[in-house]
Amino acid sequence: MATPTPSTNTPQKHLAAFSSPAPRSVPAMINFDSPAALGLSLEGGVGMGISMSGMSGLGLTGSSMGGRTDDEDRRRKLDAVIATLKTRPGRVSEEGFKSFCEKNSLEPVVDEVKGGLRTFSTSFGERTIVEVTFRNDVVQNVTVGVAATDGTVDSNWSTAAKVFKQVLTPPPGVANVNLTLDHFAQNLDRIIRLDRLSTPDVSCFEAISGIYTSLRTLFEHEKKATMALFSTSTPNVNEKAEREVLCKRSGRPQMNAGKSIGLSLEYWMDRRFLHPNPPKSQQKAPSTSTDQSSHMDIDDTSDSHTDVESDTNNIYTLTVECEASPASLYHPIRVSDTWISPQVEKVAEDPSNIFGPSIDWLDPPQTYIQSAGADDHDAMNLGGNNSGVGRLPNIRFVAKLNPPLVVPLSVAVAIHQSLGNDIPNDAIRLTTFVDLALRPGEVDPAAVGLAGEATQEIRSERSVLVVGKNGQEQERRHTNSLYVPKTEYARVLDELPFHHPRQLVEIMPTLRQYAFLTSLLQSTFLSASPSPPTSTTPTTSTPPLQIDLSLHYAQPTPRIIINLPHPSSSTPSLTTSSKSLSPLDAILSDSAPPNPPITIAIDVLASAELLVAEQNVFPVPASLNGAGDGGEAAGREMRRQADVQKLGYALDMCGDVGVWAEWVRACVERAG
Repeated sequence: MATPTPSTNTPQKHLAAFSSPAPRSVPAMINFDSPAALGLSLEGGVGMGISMSGMSGLGLTGSSMGGRTDDEDRRRKLDAVIATLKTRPGRVSEEGFKSFCEKNSLEPVVDEVKGGLRTFSTSFGERTIVEVTFRNDVVQNVTVGVAATDGTVDSNWSTAAKVFKQVLTPPPGVANVNLTLDHFAQNLDRIIRLDRLSTPDVSCFEAISGIYTSLRTLFEHEKKATMALFSTSTPNVNEKAEREVLCKRSGRPQMNAGKSIGLSLEYWMDRRFLHPNPPKSQQKAPSTSTDQSSHMDIDDTSDSHTDVESDTNNIYTLTVECEASPASLYHPIRVSDTWISPQVEKVAEDPSNIFGPSIDWLDPPQTYIQSAGADDHDAMNLGGNNSGVGRLPNIRFVAKLNPPLVVPLSVAVAIHQSLGNDIPNDAIRLTTFVDLALRPGEVDPAAVGLAGEATQEIRSERSVLVVGKNGQEQERRHTNSLYVPKTEYARVLDELPFHHPRQLVEIMPTLRQYAFLTSLLQSTFLSASPSPPTSTTPTTSTPPLQIDLSLHYAQPTPRIIINLPHPSSSTPSLTTSSKSLSPLDAILSDSAPPNPPITIAIDVLASAELLVAEQNVFPVPASLNGAGDGGEAAGREMRRQADVQKLGYALDMCGDVGVWAEWVRACVERAG
């Protein structure tokens, strides 16, 4: 097998692919829309045989052609920098806040209060107001009011004040002068867009609140059922139940959580088995009550974990927003909090159904606009009629993925079709998983016609903390290689229009599948620089451990094949001859070493369930291949299957290829 070629290398033989198909005597075409191409043609005479010296002879100089002098270039660059700075929100202070409002056509009303307090009140339309109170340029309080269509205050959006207060308050150790209005501006822009899309009788705020209410009902129901599976003495039982629903069931809805205003539906969390201790300010005194019902209180603790988790666990979310969209072409929003029945689950018609009860989703009635505004008229809107029902709003729901997710092209198309959306316009653009997720700054071989010419290879180095036989911790260097033997095109999902929250829950298993895969590979290959060893941690003198991974990315199931050197091998890296053999050939070959490399193939299924498809760590006992000895043989096979399942469970637990590889080699060494 030929040695794979790194993705960063471009063989010389491929340069011919960039040659023009036109005869040599025909000048190449120049696209003068590009300033660089124009400059190249003027100075080098590309395709036209005209140089700057020749043009000077004709009396045409740079200045007469409109060229800039050095001073003009510097002035132009300075103007560009100033224009960029003007777009920045500025810093947190009274003057910075006032300037920010003026640049965004907002007129704050300043209210002087005794004690040095100054309150800036900013309203948008007739339903939303934000008040920020300063003392000596330090934010003291924030108030957010969102009025519902019936004149009451929407309590779900009032909690946005705590998000604004957080992003306007410097964290410990950071001076107030270094705090910018960036996060405040992003969240304020979201509120402004929702307010401007709303009409007097159709509120985008209420529409999003209604989805949150229904999803919260579903979450509480699933969390209660999950907690029943745990013992009440289980540590972190509340958090474990929440994370199980987040990662394996219908997700965890959060309203105004962390540094983001609005509804975020969390569907995956890296290293969900790692439970950090919350800061002392968030720790609660232990309850002296013997009533275990306090452990089932979800509203008290649901939003309190997000800030702690985000520091150690990367959380994948779907942020639900609204956007302008013609109701004649796409499903418009519906304002309702009854997207799901009060019972949550349907009554099981067949008690023998192995899949259990299903969610009892409801379809709320359409929401109509009764009042007519200056921009409400739409000749193509067929939602209304002459009976006075009104017209459908030109607004639709959209879920924005944070972070954006890389999936195979076929998966991206299937997801859009399941949501009733058009296929994206970039469907013919050639991009791969390696380009989008692991090497975004490099030229993708698929984009320049080199895909399929050679196997892509990505390399990185890592330092992994291991526990030696003497019980002391030490760092071990790993050199990792990722091989992608087949070109499989991929796309980035960044936003998904939808019309029912049921659709988001239905695509979650697929999103988790690729969220886990992407996170696992990014943690190993996204950065090639190893973490430096600490001065207090001794390092080993052995050569780096070579870990080889092969990625098969296409549907129906992505597969990772991981090759590790056997712990009894004389060298910690795989030899070329052993890497060229399949696991079965390596075992049967006469030239194979007594202990062949460890090979484990893992399929990443829906909802990131890991299935060990192939492995040579726990071979089938010889007695099971022939006439077995009855129940004893069956018992050994059950124990072997349990050991095989532990290989996938351990990778799910740690979420790190390097840590998992050391654990696997330690298990093999103990069994040997």
